[in-house]
Amino acid sequence: MEMMSTQAPVEACKEACKGSSLTVADLYIEYEERLRRYAVGLTHDADSADDLVQETFIQAMAHLVLLNQLNLYQRRGWLYQVLKNRFYDQQRARKRRQALLEKLAQQALVDDHATVNIGAVYGLFELIPERYRELLKKRYVLGMTSEQIARELNVPAATVRSRLRLAAQWIRAHRSELI
Repeated sequence: MEMMSTQAPVEACKEACKGSSLTVADLYIEYEERLRRYAVGLTHDADSADDLVQETFIQAMAHLVLLNQLNLYQRRGWLYQVLKNRFYDQQRARKRRQALLEKLAQQALVDDHATVNIGAVYGLFELIPERYRELLKKRYVLGMTSEQIARELNVPAATVRSRLRLAAQWIRAHRSELI
């Protein structure tokens, strides 16, 4: 069985760029040091800067024909713009992840708070109307999601959430009777 050569991607790149005098090695020699300094200035982290520079040259490999048609200044501008766009993409992705983590943490706090309130009222559970009691038990005692409860009761999940909200309102309105 013939083994694939590790040179296959290099040969494919050479084949795609026939007639082109520009190579990735040329770009690397010419721009790597300046791109790395620019990336360190953006990220303030050498490892992240290295990743950005590497991603920039990977993108350049895919666009060698275009880069060969550009003059020296346009080529440099293209490389810097690619690096900057990759940096901004990473920043946006990090902000989305951070927002998601904050939302999950906030939801966990709300759920923990609601569980503690239901736990405190658990002994007085019998005072809660039956139409709310089972929903509250499934959500806060058994830990089921509104989608799971909805599937079990064969109703839309929005209906379950609405009924849970009504149950919470009922408990707030009758708190003095329950405690």
